[in-house]
Amino acid sequence: MKEDEIHMAERDDDALWFKLDELVWSCAISQAVHVAVELGIPELLQAGRKSAGQLAATTSSDEATLESILFALAAFDVLDMDDSEHFSLTELGTLLLKSKPGIPEEAGVFFETIYKPLGSLLASAQTGETAFEHVFKMTFYEYLSRNPSVGRFFNEQMIRNAPTRYGALSSLYDFSRIEKIVDVGGGQGGLLLQLLAQQPHLTATLLDLPNVVQNAHERIEAAGLSDRCRIVGGNFLESVPSGGDLYILAAVVNNLRDDNAVRLLKNCRAAMGINGKLLILEALRKFGERPSRWAALVRLGIAAQRGAYRSRTETRYRELLENGGFELSKIEYRQSEPRTVIEATPA
Repeated sequence: MKEDEIHMAERDDDALWFKLDELVWSCAISQAVHVAVELGIPELLQAGRKSAGQLAATTSSDEATLESILFALAAFDVLDMDDSEHFSLTELGTLLLKSKPGIPEEAGVFFETIYKPLGSLLASAQTGETAFEHVFKMTFYEYLSRNPSVGRFFNEQMIRNAPTRYGALSSLYDFSRIEKIVDVGGGQGGLLLQLLAQQPHLTATLLDLPNVVQNAHERIEAAGLSDRCRIVGGNFLESVPSGGDLYILAAVVNNLRDDNAVRLLKNCRAAMGINGKLLILEALRKFGERPSRWAALVRLGIAAQRGAYRSRTETRYRELLENGGFELSKIEYRQSEPRTVIEATPA
C-alpha cells in the first residue's frame, strides 16, 4: 500500500472512531436536556441572551458544571452561543419551553422512567428481567399509579396523540355492521373518544387497569358519551369483558412478549362469539427492514420500561393469532397512522 493510501485509511479510521465514540458518549446530551428543563433554562433564555454565570446565579447552580451543560446543548443546536459566550434558544430549543406540550415533560418529570432503566439494559439482556423493575422494584404501570404527576403526563400524552393515531380509523374500517366494541388496554379512552364521536350508532366498553381508567370517567362524561361507554377496571391478561362484536387492540400487543400476547389473544377469543372480530392497530415490520433512528431509540426505551417492544412481521403475527385461536382475515399497510390495520376472526 502506498504512503498516501495509508494516510487516507488512517483518516477513515479516525472518522469511524469519532463516530463510534460519539455514540458512546451521547448519553450525556439527554442528561443535559433533562437538567436544562428541570432548572427552567429555556424559560430564562426566552427573555433574552444570558451568560453561564447569569444562569447559574438565577438557578442557584454551580457555574462550572452548568457551563459544560450549556456548551453541550449549543453543540447539539438546542442553544445558540454568541462571541461573548451568551446563550439563547434556537428554534429547536424553544420546543423545551414548558408551554409546549409533550417533550418538556418527557425530558423532565418522565425522564427517569426512560434513563434509569436504560442504565440496567445489560442486566435485562442477560436475565430477561424488565430493566425498569430491576431499578425501581415495581412495574412501569405500578410506578405510574404511585407517582401521580408522571402518570398524569403519560395518560395525557396518550390522549393528546389519539387524534393523530386513530382519527382516520372510521374511514379505514367498516363499522356499519358493528354495534358494540371493546377497547382492550385502551388507557383513558383516547381511541374511543375519536371513534364514538364519528360513529353515533356504536356503544363501547373500555378496559384497562383500575388505576388507569379511574380518570377516564370524567373524560368520557365531558365528551357526552357516558351513556354509550362502559368503563371496566381489570387486567386483560386475566380476563376480557364479553359480548363485544369487535375487540380492538391498539398499540397493545407490541408491548407484550409472545407468551403474554397469546394469553391476551386467548382471553379475547374466549370473550367473543363465533361471529366476533378482532382489530389490531400497530406498526408491522417488514422482514429485513431497518427502523428509523428515532423509532429504534423509542423501541429500545420502551423495552427497558415495560419489558418488551416486539416489532413483529406479518409472519410472526399470523403465528401469534393462530396460537391465540384466530386466523388473519385482512391486513392493510398504510403510510400514515395507524400504520397497519389487522382484522382477525375466530379460527
